[in-house]
Amino acid sequence: MSQTSLPPAIDPDYLALLDSDRISGRTRQVMEERAQTSDAGYKPRHLSQIAYDVLGALSARVLPQAAILPDATINIAARIDSRLGSAGDGWRFAALPPDTEAYELALTGIDTVARQRHGAGFTGLDAELQDSLVHTMAEGALSTESLDATQMRAWFADLRADCVQIFISHPAVQAQLGIDAVFNGGDGVFQGFSAMGEGVSEAWEPEARERDR
Repeated sequence: MSQTSLPPAIDPDYLALLDSDRISGRTRQVMEERAQTSDAGYKPRHLSQIAYDVLGALSARVLPQAAILPDATINIAARIDSRLGSAGDGWRFAALPPDTEAYELALTGIDTVARQRHGAGFTGLDAELQDSLVHTMAEGALSTESLDATQMRAWFADLRADCVQIFISHPAVQAQLGIDAVFNGGDGVFQGFSAMGEGVSEAWEPEARERDR
């Protein structure tokens, strides 16, 4: 089996598993694609620049990454914008317009509310004021010109789900957190797991790594 081409910054024990027979070729390819996607210099293709900038600042408040990836921050905004150009999984709240439109309206709406209340766009606010708007939105008490408070609350639930899904599915994050559910069998064979229970590990699983918090 050829050596996987995942970045060397990822834990070597995890890299070894990706080169083992406990993962299918297709799953290995998906994990490599997730790790190799370059977010550097990304330009939005589906959102306006204003909406994209707000998305970057907002996703940083929703999901701070430093405790898990101190040296390898994932550009969640770039990956959400890229995903908006795909067919998606068909899920959305009935009260919301299609994903791209909902994202654009919600993000530009948040920026407008920030300017009205605080005299600066969302990206220009300090963390405390950003968090205040985030909490108001989560509580269903923030409305914009295009989306009412109930719609904004529903959209914010979608945003949180997108942030978590993108982050937790990245191989660098899975390596750091010890998530090895993808290693349940290679091509043509399902090996599964036999040792179950809290704190119980299979013989092939890497030992837990100490991480600074």
